[in-house]
Amino acid sequence: MTVTSWPVLLPYHPWHRNLLEVTGASRKTFYSFVDKSESRKGLVSGKTLIDFSQGPIIMHLISVCDFFEEISILKVNDATIKEFELWKNKDPKAFDWTQTSKLFMELKQLSSDGWEEEEEILRGKIKEILKLDLCNDDLLKSLPKFDCATSVWGLETFSKDHEDYRRNLRKLNKLIKNGGYLLFYACINASYFKIGNNKFHMLSCDESFYRKVISEEGFEIKKYENLDKLMNSGAVDHERVVFIIAQKVREA
Repeated sequence: MTVTSWPVLLPYHPWHRNLLEVTGASRKTFYSFVDKSESRKGLVSGKTLIDFSQGPIIMHLISVCDFFEEISILKVNDATIKEFELWKNKDPKAFDWTQTSKLFMELKQLSSDGWEEEEEILRGKIKEILKLDLCNDDLLKSLPKFDCATSVWGLETFSKDHEDYRRNLRKLNKLIKNGGYLLFYACINASYFKIGNNKFHMLSCDESFYRKVISEEGFEIKKYENLDKLMNSGAVDHERVVFIIAQKVREA
């Protein structure tokens, strides 16, 4: 098995079970952190949010959409955009996120029967799904600044090395208003993500790297939470996962 770049056809693989195994199906999700510890106190909230995450995932967006009015999505390939649009338009061929949506209803201490309404709220708040070329800054220059940015494995997946990661984080910094926030979910020391018998690239980053690069690229870390992995499925070779809330304090 060889380690390759992330596949264009990823959205059409049965990868959701792997995704749950990577996170350990942990109740300590974006909603747990943001709702119970931050947004209810008014720290992480605003009008606009931009997301740069791996694949056509909604698990983190459905957990933070309560606190923002408009959500913009950045994706790097057409297949991911197509899959996301299938879900947004309620196409029968779209991936079924029912299990995830019901989990977040439980986290809210509400009946899981309301999961469809929860998904509709998210659909209504997604303003645009845009294709991002990391080698071309034209799109980034045309976008306004946002109150908050979210990233789930986006930078690790699409960055070739640590310097490339720094450059991409700097681009995210430019999309966030001064005083705005970055909500960040990543794996510690993961070098690949496995789908079936194929391995795909993830940039290996340790805790010292995350703390250093985030602080040096214009952010102040407000919350840093390590989460032990609850499963060892071989889907990804990470040591643990981390959730970070960082506030933008200067331009990078």
